[in-house]
Amino acid sequence: MHRRLLRLSLLSSLLTLLATGCSRSPEEAAALAADAAPTTPAPLVIQAPDADPGATSIIWRYVDPQSGEVASASSFEAIPSPARRQVVVYDPRNEPPPGWDFVADLSNGLPATAEPVANFRFTTRSSVADIVRDPAPGTTEPSTAHEVIMFSTQGCGYCNKARKYLSANRIPFTELDVEEDPKAGPRLQALGQKAGLSPRDLQGVPILFIDGRPMVGWDERQAAKLLGLGG
Repeated sequence: MHRRLLRLSLLSSLLTLLATGCSRSPEEAAALAADAAPTTPAPLVIQAPDADPGATSIIWRYVDPQSGEVASASSFEAIPSPARRQVVVYDPRNEPPPGWDFVADLSNGLPATAEPVANFRFTTRSSVADIVRDPAPGTTEPSTAHEVIMFSTQGCGYCNKARKYLSANRIPFTELDVEEDPKAGPRLQALGQKAGLSPRDLQGVPILFIDGRPMVGWDERQAAKLLGLGG
């Protein structure tokens, strides 16, 4: 009897310790929840280059009103006016955390504020006929600009490396998501066929076409060579 009471007493003490260790005050629970929640980055204020010389390093991404595809520009002036209502701003001095983008309405020009948006995606429409896209009327591109088309997916790590490399070197590019855009596949096949690639060569992402020359997978040295950047 004595041993049974002792065991019950020990069991009761153990349960009390476990309950005490697992229970938390509302304040502690709120603090833990705040730590676990993703931190929303602060909005990004964008100034014109005359007020912020560093703004010349910004890459602007938008939906081209002619082709309906995601394009990029190395200056605010190069963004077609109809596309300025929704622009993703990539400032290498203020990179957003993974999974976030800074999106701005630039209809009224600069300065403007880009708001953080999680898992942002453009709504696009592709044109298979326009394999080689001419610059939109009214836009300006450097004489050394290359035509870069990248086929990608949002969750691809090497696609992200390619985006960062092109943005850091201020290379405008068109990006097509093979998972989200139903017309990306046919356009990839058309470009691949034109470049002499078989359907088997077009598996996986990223796949880039730089001035019509294909690059399957991400290779920074090859990209630099095709873009004339050295390396």
